[in-house]
Amino acid sequence: MLFNATAALLGAASSLYHLRADLYNAPAIPTSQLLPNGSVGLWQPTVVTLLSGVYEAVLVDTLFTTEQGVELGNWLDETLGGKRLSAIYITHGHGDHWFNVNYLAGRFPGVKIVATKECIEHMATQVTPDERTFWHGFFPNQIDESSFEILAKPLEVSNTFSLEGHTLSAVSVGHSDTDDTTFLDVPALDLIVAGDIVYNDVHMWMVESTLPSQRAEWVKSLGRVAEYSPAIVIGSHHRPGGVDGAFNIRASRVYIETFDKHAAEAKSAEDLYERMVSEYPNRLGRLVLWLSAKAVFPTST
Repeated sequence: MLFNATAALLGAASSLYHLRADLYNAPAIPTSQLLPNGSVGLWQPTVVTLLSGVYEAVLVDTLFTTEQGVELGNWLDETLGGKRLSAIYITHGHGDHWFNVNYLAGRFPGVKIVATKECIEHMATQVTPDERTFWHGFFPNQIDESSFEILAKPLEVSNTFSLEGHTLSAVSVGHSDTDDTTFLDVPALDLIVAGDIVYNDVHMWMVESTLPSQRAEWVKSLGRVAEYSPAIVIGSHHRPGGVDGAFNIRASRVYIETFDKHAAEAKSAEDLYERMVSEYPNRLGRLVLWLSAKAVFPTST
């Protein structure tokens, strides 16, 4: 009897302390858009985070094209190793973080799709006729219409859920590269999945932060992440091989401040674009920079 009780306690302890994180690295993909030099603009390389215990796992965000969904599903099958995908958490409303949900829900029956109430409301802005035109225009014949169905359900009032005894906390910060954004705090791993609040050495989506006040709000959101003093900070848009250190919080803040300075001084979208390329010649994802520059100077091109 004592042996059985001890075994049960050891099993519970194993479940409580055995938690890990894995990253799926999706490469940059071509769009229909061109850069100022005439080359094809690429959508950012992106990582997706899988948190797993002994028996179950939680995916944080998805990708968005049909092909990406299949490849992500294949990776999940391989990485889960028989564990059950119990939930998918969505950090914010941008479609490139949740359009694969419908496909994955069919591939992994019983998975729960969760997000904050505000995030779900923001998802609705991604399925309007204008936004569908945007996504289909950038990625022709690559996004199924079923991808626009919103399946996410709101978290409880506390905005927490658990994975085998570990509390996962969704922290709302407001504006970052869009409104109503969150990060997921995983204390057991001293880790934060930052969604699009933090970027890892790729150009940052300033299209929805054209005003200095919006950029200041994004800096405040970065400060909220920093308050948790995480050892690991996973930004979704991510240089392949980039280390997921907390230094990316500061690097993202400096990028925003640099963009803010040049946006105030530049005379045109082309001028702002070239200034930022000069500041960050090795950052990936210049299409996002070009789109951001055109959003600041919508009539200059």
